[in-house]
Amino acid sequence: MNPLINTKLSGSEKLTRLLAHPDRPGFLRGEIWITPEVLLAAGLKANGEGLVEFSSSIGADICFFHCSGPSSRSGLGEMVERATTAGLGCALTVDGPFQRLAQKRGIMSLVEDLARNPLGLKSQLTQESEAVAENLRWMTDTEAKLIILGEDIAYMSGLYFSPEVFRKLFLPLYRPLVDRCSSTGRILGWHSDGDVSTVLPDMVNCGFRFFSLEWECVDLLGFKRTYGARVTLIGGLRTDWLFLKEIDQEREQECRKDLRSLAQEGGLILSSSCGLFRSDFVPILNHIYRLVENLGDGSIEKEGL
Repeated sequence: MNPLINTKLSGSEKLTRLLAHPDRPGFLRGEIWITPEVLLAAGLKANGEGLVEFSSSIGADICFFHCSGPSSRSGLGEMVERATTAGLGCALTVDGPFQRLAQKRGIMSLVEDLARNPLGLKSQLTQESEAVAENLRWMTDTEAKLIILGEDIAYMSGLYFSPEVFRKLFLPLYRPLVDRCSSTGRILGWHSDGDVSTVLPDMVNCGFRFFSLEWECVDLLGFKRTYGARVTLIGGLRTDWLFLKEIDQEREQECRKDLRSLAQEGGLILSSSCGLFRSDFVPILNHIYRLVENLGDGSIEKEGL
């Protein structure tokens, strides 16, 4: 039995306990990226209200709201309150400096410039980081305690640039963002697609505590076992599972085995890292959610929060 799922606590209370005790076995559920197309296919509005209804309908514990800029500010507090009233915990996502610059310039152009003259981009990245800091300022005015910084900086085989470039250009930008959140009692997490294994130690030492990563690219179990309570994972659902038309007995056993290993380590929000971008993913997600409702062995059943 998962002590976090099988309880009468609200999602907000469960998230609060997870933030306070990331070493306890168990996990929460929540999709970090849900596209408007999926909401519309479910007959819901493609906005925050639809996200709350959808998250409730699939049995999630947490609802993630994406904040793209000042336009997201209007009504955000109301949406967080709506989610809390619905019994959900709340978390926010925001684009990081690399992600913002890539959207403006194009990812290939940016990667090419980073290869030619990485320090030449320092001023542009700094400007984008200042915009992120401003977003964080008003985001921390809400009741949400967890914020995820989105930065897709890697291929499946490794970073878009060298680890040395990452440490020179990005870590100095990240530290003030982590400090800004910490000073208001918030926790800043980090998301990236691809294999970012070479810089994860730097990110942990920088103060990030939550990590949304792809199981196909990063050894999640090894990462969690290395850092223990210093790291909480957002992920665990393999992308190839979601593309299945149905989950047979062999796949069910695989799901149980893999997710039990992560759950036993504690500090887990069960989620897909690729996000829900197709409506036919939803039945598979619901199937997996049902599989894990009583996931665990004696140690998990006896460890409550």
